[in-house]
Amino acid sequence: MNDQLREEKRKIEELHGVASEMEACHSRDEVYRLGVDAAEGILEFDICGIDIAEGGYLVPKATSTEMPNDGYDALEVDEGLAGRTFQNGESFVIADVRTMDEAEPVQEQYRSILSVPLADYGVFQAGSREAHAFDEEDLELAELLMSHVTEVISRIDSQSALRESEEKYRTLVEGSHDAIFIHGGDRFQFVNDRTADLTGYSREELVGMPVWDVVHEDDRDRARNLIERREAQGKTPHYELRIRTKEGNVRYVEMSVQVISYDGEVAHLGSARDVTKRRKRKRKVERQNERLKEFASVVSHDLRNPLNVAQGHLELAHETGEDRHFEKTDAALDRMESLIGDLLTLARQGQDVSDTEPTDLESVVRRSWATVSTGGSALRVDGDLGSIEADDGRLQELFENLFRNSVEHSDGDVTVSVGRSGDGFYIADDGPGIPEAEREKVFEHGHTTAENGSGLGLSIVKGIVEAHDWEVSVGENEAGGARFDITVA
Repeated sequence: MNDQLREEKRKIEELHGVASEMEACHSRDEVYRLGVDAAEGILEFDICGIDIAEGGYLVPKATSTEMPNDGYDALEVDEGLAGRTFQNGESFVIADVRTMDEAEPVQEQYRSILSVPLADYGVFQAGSREAHAFDEEDLELAELLMSHVTEVISRIDSQSALRESEEKYRTLVEGSHDAIFIHGGDRFQFVNDRTADLTGYSREELVGMPVWDVVHEDDRDRARNLIERREAQGKTPHYELRIRTKEGNVRYVEMSVQVISYDGEVAHLGSARDVTKRRKRKRKVERQNERLKEFASVVSHDLRNPLNVAQGHLELAHETGEDRHFEKTDAALDRMESLIGDLLTLARQGQDVSDTEPTDLESVVRRSWATVSTGGSALRVDGDLGSIEADDGRLQELFENLFRNSVEHSDGDVTVSVGRSGDGFYIADDGPGIPEAEREKVFEHGHTTAENGSGLGLSIVKGIVEAHDWEVSVGENEAGGARFDITVA
């Protein structure tokens, strides 16, 4: 009795050793092979095999070395003792298969069968040419061995499913047109390639980098408030945000971010889409709509007034023959010509800047000054103006209108200065300046204090500035005259 117990203990220990070997397997076939080898070598089952359910059949996957050359064929999953074992999930020991109909079909040389289910995967069967070859101890050991087999193939299937899921996730994330990122606290923990493309930083640079190094400095407070609200309310808001790239460029992005758990900590999973071009198109349409309104106003009012004046004085000239009426008509026609010229310039502003290049600022300044009727006024260039990225022709129109504005709004000759300042340049004069109360209005269509001004010159300047994505402001210089500052983004 003691010898039998010791033998059983030895077999159990060896089966656990096989289980450890199975843990290192990466495929089902390796596990099936180890399972059958253990049944043959440790349990001493001369003829045995593992069948797996595939397409409605129990298909042989591994058999013992003593299996006859003709082996055995695949059976339907509900056929014979193997089918019964698989369908019911029950183990069987058949002492003599020749006395039991449910054991069919079997080859005639087999007398006894041991059949064990492998969960939902298939069955293990051992056969013998002798009757009563298997007992309850054999069945228990076979069930122990097959429990190891099913546990390991379940783990392999789970890992395979996990790998497949991760691969799908990786394909979705890396193939996305959107920037996808995770940040915990205020630092990036994960970014995809599109995030690197959008920001100009490499993935290695971004991971661990503070989020605020990418968010535009003027949007950081709003971004912090959104993060706090998101954590408190659990909402997934959509919003636009400006970022600053590694090269210093400003881009507009549409954000969608939600709170998640990442590595056991609260984190934020976000996607960002570059909407800079869309925003520019929207601004272009808005500018075009504004210009349509300006055209309607100029045509319906500004052009009609001098036209009425010209017609009235022509009638008086015919009636009286006085030359002064022709002079008034001539002045009205000059006014109309000036308005039409400004309208044509304004129309060109409807075309957004598309082709820019490094432009020598001083060359444009001097060329613009030469095309404007400046009388005895003088141009002064303060220092080296360098170059900026701009549309050369549109930039010349900007300077022409600002120079004309300085000359036309002065009682006498003025000195106009151009120089660099901070992130842009300025145009200043020593004329009477612009009263503080009027500075907010100077860029509005039709606003002018000059007797013959169209009120479109500074509106044109603003259009050119916006087409370049720049900013313009007006103030006072040290001499008390007007100063226009153009900030280049």
